[in-house]
Amino acid sequence: MANADALTVLQAENARLISLLESHGIEWRLPPQTAPVAHEPELSRLSTAKKVTLFRRLFRGRTDVFPV
Repeated sequence: MANADALTVLQAENARLISLLESHGIEWRLPPQTAPVAHEPELSRLSTAKKVTLFRRLFRGRTDVFPV
């Protein structure tokens, strides 16, 4: 029952804070986001050899990064 009580307390605090923000005219909701347009990633058009070359160029000198 302790979890239910903690949830109730948190929900009441959340409602109080939202009310406080709105009473001061502070926008707290995130703006609606448009769905990203799905398109083929640029890398998928590269050959395997070119992808390896790109990876080596990007991570040259890095000993802490390894390809999987």
